[in-house]
Amino acid sequence: MRSPLTDELNKITTLSRLRRYQYFMKEVAINKEVWTLYKGHWAINYASGYQLFPLWPNESFALACAIQNWQQFKPIKFSLDILLTDVIEMLDKHLLFPCIFDTPFEQGSVINTQLLKDDLLNVP
Repeated sequence: MRSPLTDELNKITTLSRLRRYQYFMKEVAINKEVWTLYKGHWAINYASGYQLFPLWPNESFALACAIQNWQQFKPIKFSLDILLTDVIEMLDKHLLFPCIFDTPFEQGSVINTQLLKDDLLNVP
């Protein structure tokens, strides 16, 4: 797995939501894995009455967001195959929306599970 250097991490986290979403798709297609945070339960965010399940393309980005309420959470990795089957099924069952690539300063892109699946299966 490629891990961004600190300078690259800082540069990428300042990109717009759309650019971070595109970066996420590219990196997940290359590395075949995604990251989230866990501590006996999943890290969940809330926005506009929705429960959001954060996903990152790399452990370094997940660690960068393990702050404040998520300070004790640890990064956990899913293979792309597990994401596309078990994780998406869990998200649908619990009415959680994927939140792609939060940063410590800005919420990521909130999408539905079908769009996540379609985009991941159709990365150029």
